[in-house]
Amino acid sequence: MTQTLVNKVAIVTGAGRGMGATIAHTLAQAGAQVAVNDLNPDRAERVAAAIRASGGQAIGVMADVSNKFQCVHLVETTREEWGQLDILVNCAAIHPQSTILKMDEWAWQRVLDVNLKGTFFMSQLCGRVMNDENGTRGGVIINIGSTAGWETPLESQAAYCAAKAGMVGFTRECAREYAAYGIRVYALLLPEETAANHPLLREHTLDKIFYLCHRHREQPADPIILLEELPAHSAAKA
Repeated sequence: MTQTLVNKVAIVTGAGRGMGATIAHTLAQAGAQVAVNDLNPDRAERVAAAIRASGGQAIGVMADVSNKFQCVHLVETTREEWGQLDILVNCAAIHPQSTILKMDEWAWQRVLDVNLKGTFFMSQLCGRVMNDENGTRGGVIINIGSTAGWETPLESQAAYCAAKAGMVGFTRECAREYAAYGIRVYALLLPEETAANHPLLREHTLDKIFYLCHRHREQPADPIILLEELPAHSAAKA
């Protein structure tokens, strides 16, 4: 991958494992300086150390994105390290399983706090920094969503589906507001059943994130991007 994100600084939440870790590696390979966030400090630092070992620049930052003060810590630690902020990828999410009849209020609220309120906190804080400091450089915010919040609900995961549906509405309004500041906002809706373990879909997701961070310059009319199908050339390879 060509290093076309040199001199760009990114925060990736929920990047201690899974798709978030893969996104952090991809941005670092493209030259970005990456703050790897996770609730577990060991996971965050392991991913950051792996990026550094491969020649990239990264720091691990522990923060619970459902807590605004910890979100402030994440943003300020990133700015203290590299002096700017250009890219935010909201990937932090939890999805405990429970039927609606058996779900307790704490579990419901915790899912909304991490998956939706955390997206709001980070988008607000990073948006303020990008607006105040980046000028015409603007910024990019990418929310990692799910088809579970769009058209394909998951069994026994009502809170997760509700949070991801809320992310769609939030992204649309955030994109509308932030367009005036040169900050582009998107939501990538991934097929929940295959996003984690389908290599071609994962590759397509990473290609799309890279494109949005580097090449795309204008906010589209609809910032919601549904990755429900593989591109034709990838499907042929499968």
